[in-house]
Amino acid sequence: MIPINLRISGFLSYNQPVEVDFQPFELACITGANGAGKSSLLDALTWVLFGEARRKDDSIINHQSKA
Repeated sequence: MIPINLRISGFLSYNQPVEVDFQPFELACITGANGAGKSSLLDALTWVLFGEARRKDDSIINHQSKA
């Protein structure tokens, strides 16, 4: 399966909505500083494709109350 587009919100370090468009890439390298969200991005992809990520509990979802 080839991902085309990924929207993340409330998942691990991605509290605010983020959208990643993979269509312009044939090959990509994910780089960045520690804590930038690289692993969270990969966890989001595996969550969407396979229904699980590295963590096996509900701590991967950020439940924020809307006040």
